[in-house]
Amino acid sequence: MKTQFDWNKRVVSLENLTAMCERVSGTSHTFEVSNVSRSRVHVTYSNPSEYGTPDPITAVFPCYPSVDQPCIVLDALRYINDRDSGYQEFDHLYTCPTLWRTFDESGAERWESHSEIRARGVDHGGHVDTCTVCDLPSSDGPKGGRS
Repeated sequence: MKTQFDWNKRVVSLENLTAMCERVSGTSHTFEVSNVSRSRVHVTYSNPSEYGTPDPITAVFPCYPSVDQPCIVLDALRYINDRDSGYQEFDHLYTCPTLWRTFDESGAERWESHSEIRARGVDHGGHVDTCTVCDLPSSDGPKGGRS
């Protein structure tokens, strides 16, 4: 029997992955890029127990070199130190909206989703390509429409 499929995978730069980790991290649930090599990027998730003991889980993502920084494929090859179903915590990272580097009124750099940029009214200023798939609702479904 022959198998076939055609699958789109999300690929992000190292800077975008770092911004995504910061975005989905909370007070106790934290994500961080913990190791970068030529062909792999490790992202560590930590949620300390009620006793304060860290119990990190690390996802290993494939990456390939680019001109200025690696391109990370968001499809984990394996999970290190996953005792139960902790791999599901990485769903927060996989479902993070597309983030764009923007600047606020004072000129400070920040990362925002397309809908946040539009809400601030700076979309027309050339900060992002407005014809990208983003987190804005569309008539085709709840996510991923074109604007």
